[in-house]
Amino acid sequence: MKVGPVEVMICAFRRSEVDPTVIDALREAVRPGAVTIIDLVLLSRDQFGVVHVRDLEDHLQEAWSGLIDHPRLLTLLSDTDLEVAAESIGNNETALVLALEHRWAQHLSDAVQDSGGVTTLYARIPHDTVVAAVEAAGISAT
Repeated sequence: MKVGPVEVMICAFRRSEVDPTVIDALREAVRPGAVTIIDLVLLSRDQFGVVHVRDLEDHLQEAWSGLIDHPRLLTLLSDTDLEVAAESIGNNETALVLALEHRWAQHLSDAVQDSGGVTTLYARIPHDTVVAAVEAAGISAT
């Protein structure tokens, strides 16, 4: 089975639920097949500081439906991933933890291999580094 590059993403929200606009933006990436969600966990810290862990099998709100095209999620998120996410939120806040497969990159890698080439590096440049380079070039980052 071919699988594209997979990365973990943690998004922290200063509220008790993920805003529906974030779910819609995620759906916009999933729908055309650019990315696939292969693991998803929501962490929330209640008013007493207790962390609650939920995944799609825990009957999340209807807004999350249709984001997964695999019948079963893979368990790729580690305890360390969840600990990092929990540390990023305070009381009455929520974190979304995702394992995303970059399908577009798998298609590109297949084409490279089919033509006799090899992918020798796949690395993410930190967001702040990209913004600084864009601003240094005099281009608006908005």
